[in-house]
Amino acid sequence: MYKTFTLLFCLIFTSSIFASNGDTIKVSVFDKYHMSSYGNHNQKVKMPTADKKFQRIWLKYTLGCLSNGQCEWDYTIKLFVREHTGKNDSTLKQAPYLKVNGIAKDSIAYSTIPTWVNTYNSQSKTTDSSLSATMLLTFYADTLHPLVMTDTIRVYAANYWRYSFDSLGVKTDSTWVPATAVSYQRYTNYYDVFEIVNDIELGRLISPYAKTFPKSFQYDYIYDVTEYAGLFHDSTEFRIQYQGYSYGFTATWDMIMVEGIPAQDVIKVENIYNGGFNYGQSVSIEEALKAKTFTVPNGTKKVKARIIITGHGGENNENCAEFCAKEMYLKLNGTQVAKQLVWKDDCGSNAITAQPGTWVYNRANWCPGEKIRNFDYNLDVTAGSTNTIDLDMEEFTANGAASYNIALQLIYFSDFNIQTDASIEEILAPTRSFWQSRYNPICDNAKFVMKNWGEKPITEITFSYQIGNAPENNLTWNGSLASYEEKMITIPYINWTGGNIDSIFKVKILTVNGASGDDNAYNNYKEEGFNLPYVLPSSFVIETRTNSKPEQNSYTIKDAYGNVVKERNFTTANTLHKDTISLGFGCYTFHYTDKGGNGLGWWAAPSEGSGSLRMLTTSTPLKVLKSFNTDFGNFVQLNFRVQHALTTTENFIKAEDVILYPNPASTTITVEGFAYSHATITDIAGKVVKQINTATSSISIQDLPTGVYLMQLKDLNGQQIVKKFVVTKN
Repeated sequence: MYKTFTLLFCLIFTSSIFASNGDTIKVSVFDKYHMSSYGNHNQKVKMPTADKKFQRIWLKYTLGCLSNGQCEWDYTIKLFVREHTGKNDSTLKQAPYLKVNGIAKDSIAYSTIPTWVNTYNSQSKTTDSSLSATMLLTFYADTLHPLVMTDTIRVYAANYWRYSFDSLGVKTDSTWVPATAVSYQRYTNYYDVFEIVNDIELGRLISPYAKTFPKSFQYDYIYDVTEYAGLFHDSTEFRIQYQGYSYGFTATWDMIMVEGIPAQDVIKVENIYNGGFNYGQSVSIEEALKAKTFTVPNGTKKVKARIIITGHGGENNENCAEFCAKEMYLKLNGTQVAKQLVWKDDCGSNAITAQPGTWVYNRANWCPGEKIRNFDYNLDVTAGSTNTIDLDMEEFTANGAASYNIALQLIYFSDFNIQTDASIEEILAPTRSFWQSRYNPICDNAKFVMKNWGEKPITEITFSYQIGNAPENNLTWNGSLASYEEKMITIPYINWTGGNIDSIFKVKILTVNGASGDDNAYNNYKEEGFNLPYVLPSSFVIETRTNSKPEQNSYTIKDAYGNVVKERNFTTANTLHKDTISLGFGCYTFHYTDKGGNGLGWWAAPSEGSGSLRMLTTSTPLKVLKSFNTDFGNFVQLNFRVQHALTTTENFIKAEDVILYPNPASTTITVEGFAYSHATITDIAGKVVKQINTATSSISIQDLPTGVYLMQLKDLNGQQIVKKFVVTKN
């Protein structure tokens, strides 16, 4: 599953909270704020007025570290908006009439005149006397105002024996020190009135193990909080709940708001559960997670249940709830409507690698250093109806402490404002995004996330894409995209002509369902800067030293079309392996896997030893082309290019000089301008549909149905040319 962490590139930040329609507003909530203690950290800020409309709102949270910070452990960090309802509630409490030195006592006997205490003086071998300790009595005698102090007196200790001592320190006599008065406690009932404040969780993350990281590290976590827009206006209070003790983590929190009409307005956000709940204890978690009744507001067209859940604790039966996988069950009106395993099984693929902690261990819906995913479910309810909702956890008996942090919200939507809206949400490749750095830089298939924000389903989108100022290319996607559905789109070939320096990748929506543009032009374009991948010679050596678990390791090298050109498994432990690789001109992906999920060397698995992984030149003196950190978790990947060394009589052919004709074609197609030795035809999704292993003047396409295809041509020198053509059938 792809991870949508990248901040949309085209936001134009401004600190002003007044802007024209379509402009972007940035409001700073916390700026490198030091989370110095466990607990809640609140901040009120001025937000836009309630009459402003926003099509998208993002919360950008940047985690950092002080220069002298520890920043050591994996702590839970929750982000809230505090909904001040303006409604008051109260709880019945009891106010004490009497306090002794600030503490309520049932009764106190005391003396209003000074009293004395005798002690034995070991130096003079005599009896010394000193004034006894005094006590401050405070009284709250006004039953109409039971918290207002009405009197105070300073009194002396009483009702004790005052002893005399001989020269040896032996008690020889005693005198009773009587009290002159006794005061008795009584309580006055009163109601403690307070405003009802709903803490609505916007997002959650877990800090990384970062003790040995450079203190300059910063990680950005982006949350789409558009659905909470109704809570962000005028004076708004936000809260960071830091469940950590390690010194030094800092928080920067910005609200980024794009003016415009949202896909749907949200009528209300309602908290059902919010907090930490003990799991598997003598009192069942179901006692806390009881079914709640809710009434759907008039005008509601859709209700979404959102669950944010993470497991914590390490009891002695199954190491729950942090390291055990348990089911949760969502029930509507007593009927189960959803089931979800509370587990994350890809912690070893974390973008924050080599953390000085147990970062590769899979956990209960979280990994150290990552933000927490939500679980969203649409509920089949109607406006005006009254229903019950309930969240149950799999039955379990704990032996020790175990708990889940749970937020369950109901989000009520009005009707759609937008009918047709295709959005380019995020470019996954090529990009410089840190969260996609395991898979970038690339030199083959571009990938981006597309989402339907409108009410109508989308079946066809035409895009244009380009590298820098190179010519634009078009791509048509066909499929089915329902409201709010996302899909990852792969562009199976990118024309990298002129891409010899770091550049910009651009993608733009041209038509949606056959019509030009859609109802919202704002999200139809995106660009990302990218770095060029490694360039390796046509021949190089992959040097692997296995650890004591060689069976966990393997690697593949694939070309731009996904064809495996080299693969290797390992069986011999603690052995140096050298593989000489020879490749033609083109783009390739080297993918090295560890099935154990803890790389070739990890501090917490010393019994497995430590291996190594490098790429070297084939000729002496040997040079290291690339070396890899062995603490890589599940895998390490390198996308690279091979630039073929031509002889003096050879010349590269430009793609634009190669012609396919006729184009469109129905039965045969001819290649002109390139002496190819091998050809591969794929459909627009990258699936190979035809292989031609011998050069011919005309290539039969009789068996290909109507559609758009790519032809990859390769010559004996290893140069590759890719051309697009269309097949039409009468």
